[in-house]
Amino acid sequence: MKRTIKILIWIVLIAGAASLLELFVLRKNIKQPAPQVPNNISNQQQTGATNSMASVIADTPTATNSDPVPTSNTAPDTAPASPFPAKFLLPVLFYSQAPLSKWDAFHEEMCEEASILNAGLYLENKTLTKGQFEAELQKIQKIEKDNVDEWKSTTVVQTKKWADIYFGDTLSIKIIDNPTIEDIETEIAAGHPVAVPLSGRDIGNPNFTPPGPVYHMLVVKGYDTQNFITNDVGTRKGDSYTYAKDVIMKNMHDWNPQDIHLGAKRVLVLYK
Repeated sequence: MKRTIKILIWIVLIAGAASLLELFVLRKNIKQPAPQVPNNISNQQQTGATNSMASVIADTPTATNSDPVPTSNTAPDTAPASPFPAKFLLPVLFYSQAPLSKWDAFHEEMCEEASILNAGLYLENKTLTKGQFEAELQKIQKIEKDNVDEWKSTTVVQTKKWADIYFGDTLSIKIIDNPTIEDIETEIAAGHPVAVPLSGRDIGNPNFTPPGPVYHMLVVKGYDTQNFITNDVGTRKGDSYTYAKDVIMKNMHDWNPQDIHLGAKRVLVLYK
């Protein structure tokens, strides 16, 4: 009887131990973390992943040259730099075409000569007295009579001819046909005064004796955003006289004896 009881006790103990062991194993499995993906992926697996990614990229819209992707480093749009300053003025000294204030028949016709002489003296860095300027006008008239056969109203081509003789090798003169405002401003900014022929009665200078000269010439020596700055030799008040740019451009006409308004648009540029 005692032996039977001992056997039963051992059976109970063994069963209890087995239950405890099973419970322990179960709890350990519940707490165990999920297995980590191994780092040593095979070359074949990597290739497959790369091909899969390439397929995704291929299906994604890409930027083209006509549709650039904006970046934070993209410079803002800016206007192109101007080739010359917005304002400019050459220090051309002023002498009127009647330097001694004698507005007789001779001096009424001296606008071309006085304009070219104003520009030339600036380039030669010379200063004359009013009497000396008067003497130079007389000298130029003689050159015109001897070489151009005209002195009262000379075309741009005729003016260049006598001016080339007068200045010799010290200065150069060129003609620009159909100049633009930019052409004139470019020359001024380069240090080259510009002599402009005009229909004198249309430019609206109140200092002219009415009705004003049919044919006129002045020197453009500067400009700002709206105006040309001139030495208008046709009046004693012509030093740095300003004209609106469109007034100069509209009324620019070379000498035409039939009708000044039929005269071509051209200017003379003096330079060294």
